[in-house]
Formats: sequence, structure tokens, C-alpha cells
Amino acid sequence: KCFTILWQEPGIQALWILNSKKQWINATPIPGMLVIDIGHLHSRWTNGIFRSTVHRAINRCGVHRYSISLFTGTDPHAEVEGPLPSCVSPDRPSKYEIISSGKYVQQRLQDMY
Repeated sequence: KCFTILWQEPGIQALWILNSKKQWINATPIPGMLVIDIGHLHSRWTNGIFRSTVHRAINRCGVHRYSISLFTGTDPHAEVEGPLPSCVSPDRPSKYEIISSGKYVQQRLQDMY
């Protein structure tokens, strides 16, 4: 997916994010705020400048938790070109080839399972 927009119920902690030190940290709900979760395709388009977020949801508070998510993606037949030109330089060469969105998702699933 490209990115996810998430609304969390204020006062109920459940979303955790893996930081660059490989530590799980709370993504504490802030009233009136949305969480924007960068997806793997967005990471490809930015040549790894923005990385996808490893996250989990664990409800340890003992009450029902509600969240509202909106997932965005591309047509499975659309070609996902390499990184955006502004994200490529002599110091940061392109890491990715052109691939169809559907094939990319299929590869990700094969890598995970």
C-alpha cells in the first residue's frame, strides 16, 4: 500500500511502532490528530528516504477499542516506476526497478510467508 490514515480513540493506547533502535514505542492517541503510516510503495517512490512503518496493535487496557483506517494503494496493473527523480542522486542511486503494482504486492506476500 502507499499509505494508511488512522484515527485512534483518544485515551486508549494500543498502537505500537518499531523505532530505528528496534524498540517498540507507543503511538499515543492525540485528540484531533490522525496517524499517517507510510507504506512500502511510498518507500520505493522515495528511494528509501521515507521508510514504511513496522507497527502492531495490542490492546492491554481491558476495554473495547475502536479505530478507523483508510488504506490507499494503486491499481494492480499500474506500473510502479523507480524512485522520484528528486529522491535519486549520485550519492543515492536508484534502488528499485519498474514493476507492476500487483507483482510487487505478490513479491511482498511471498517474502512474508
